[in-house]
Amino acid sequence: MRRSDRIAWWTFGIGIVAVFGGVGVVGMLADPPPPEPPSPHTMDMFCPTEPGGRARADTYFKEIAGPYRGKGPHAVRLLFVNANTGEDAGEFPSGWTADDGGSDAGAKPRVQLVACGYQETAQETRVCEYLPESVARLDWRLSGRTGARGTTKISLLKASYVFEIYEARTARPLGRFTVPGDAACPGSVELDDRASIGQEPHAAKLRKALRPYVERAVG
Repeated sequence: MRRSDRIAWWTFGIGIVAVFGGVGVVGMLADPPPPEPPSPHTMDMFCPTEPGGRARADTYFKEIAGPYRGKGPHAVRLLFVNANTGEDAGEFPSGWTADDGGSDAGAKPRVQLVACGYQETAQETRVCEYLPESVARLDWRLSGRTGARGTTKISLLKASYVFEIYEARTARPLGRFTVPGDAACPGSVELDDRASIGQEPHAAKLRKALRPYVERAVG
């Protein structure tokens, strides 16, 4: 083969390799990126909008939750759906509280249960007076004192709550129960323009209803 023919064949071969190599690069660049993992704010989207709906299984709980099995206690996260009540509602014993995957990750057990709370309110039961607290921007309940200057008066509405319990990782429903409201004025409320709030769920009765889910052994 003449030298000019050999050069032509080499040029042709290099061109073919470059073309198919370029196709491969284009193909790799055209692949869609992997889906983004759920962000922490999606935890607030877990609960159905009303009782009896289906919880979402694609929220951040899927990333951080532990399996609901083994000995209790099983850490629980309480989420209220459009509830209008005080700031102290739903405080649990320390052994029941869960790690949310934030800066203190590992300091608490991983969440295994989610309790979705739905509030139903009725007529006014009493008027609560609050004294503004400037640092925390909350109003704190006046203990046995009325008529102090600068107080905020808020009507307290009779309330009851439906709670639906789910496995956090899978959104599998586990049960439901109803808890009455607490007749006492909430200890603190957020300082805003609300003229009324609902009673907080009765703390002792809420813990009693949750205990079988939280403390039982799950096979």
